[in-house]
Amino acid sequence: METSSKKDLAVSFLKDLGKMEPERLRMIISKQVGEELAAVMFNYARQVIEASPDKAIENASSLLILGYLLKVHEDGAIPPENPPV
Repeated sequence: METSSKKDLAVSFLKDLGKMEPERLRMIISKQVGEELAAVMFNYARQVIEASPDKAIENASSLLILGYLLKVHEDGAIPPENPPV
């Protein structure tokens, strides 16, 4: 089995996403993210972008990284700040 780097996986997914039919994307978002979490993310993105509209690229990058960190957190892969002794 060949393993890919996180960068390779991300680039491949983003390419696939760009070619994806809108209905399939909506179905994936609905099933994997859910309407409530999607709304939270949408509202947060709006707040971030409205706070600094002149920093669109930085905001978009930060939001993508934040989304990834949310998934990592869901998976329990972020260790506690002060691990038990």
